Amino acid sequence: MSRNTVGVVIAAMNSAAFIDQALGSLAMQTTLADQVVVVDDNSGDDTVRLVERWRAILPLTLLRNHGPRRLGVWGARRAAIEALETDLVLQLDGDDVVLPHHVAAMSETYAASPGLISPRPLTWTGQGPFRPATYTKGGLPVPGDQLIQLLAQNYVVVGSLFARELYERIGGYRHVAYGEEWDLWLRLVAAGARVSKPDEPSYVYRVRASSYAGGFARNEAETEVLNRFLEEAEHPVHRQAVKVALLQRTGLAALGALTPVSGPLPEPVRAFAAGHERPLTRAYRDQDLGWVLAFDSEVAVTDDHARVIVHVVEKDGNYEAVEIADPLMRRDASSLRDILRGERGERGERGER
Repeated sequence: MSRNTVGVVIAAMNSAAFIDQALGSLAMQTTLADQVVVVDDNSGDDTVRLVERWRAILPLTLLRNHGPRRLGVWGARRAAIEALETDLVLQLDGDDVVLPHHVAAMSETYAASPGLISPRPLTWTGQGPFRPATYTKGGLPVPGDQLIQLLAQNYVVVGSLFARELYERIGGYRHVAYGEEWDLWLRLVAAGARVSKPDEPSYVYRVRASSYAGGFARNEAETEVLNRFLEEAEHPVHRQAVKVALLQRTGLAALGALTPVSGPLPEPVRAFAAGHERPLTRAYRDQDLGWVLAFDSEVAVTDDHARVIVHVVEKDGNYEAVEIADPLMRRDASSLRDILRGERGERGERGER
């Protein structure tokens, strides 16, 4: 039985300070990649010269975008994947590195459970030791929860592995202002890819002050990905879940233009509103969520029987779900299902593999 071939894709833009370490880590693999494609996105530094030096050591293809416009991360990755001739795609950011068993571990995990393989991450500042990741991407939701949880929060690491055939079938990378990987993961999982992880950490994410995730309003940026998913979602639970995720980022504004209800509310909903500690300011009806009740700095969503779907509280521009219905999960790291934390989470992850 022939094995799946693996191609590594790297998007590089002014990566001269890091690219040798990234490519060097690929050269040290116990199982070498079958192809490595680097896309230089119109760098103004020494990136291209440094990449060229690795041709004698790695099965390397270098693609150059000479401009005048940069492709962006999504466009560079898309171009790199188009140049692959392998069965599987393995991503590596130009400023990250991988441990020597990474390609083997990711390939073996895919062989055991084909789908979307997310590495277990370590973090590194570029100096000192690698450190275990302390965020929820170290965990993994149980089967059946994966898409719902992924709508709530991206728990898949950037350096993931997936089948090129499935990637092409769902349309591949597309332009979004922020979160192009998350947009891709959502569509892969919605298309049937199951998320799995190797047993041990093998991907090293470099943490630096200029990391892209720092200098903008992340909540607002993430709504683009969620709204695009909502436009394409047909399953009612998925539509409800994505709207709950939107509420937890920008509150009532996330639902767009809603028409206030002019008539009487159902008695259970009216009683629920009357018993709330804050006065009801507006009531809306959403086709996916149900009754949307606005109480000053709070929003409660219920069904016709006043069962709470989600209760969101706003404070200083931040939105926190203080109550949420199963199977829709809270967004914040401390309240994602137990599978993402503690001993019960570790037992669940072993079952997932």
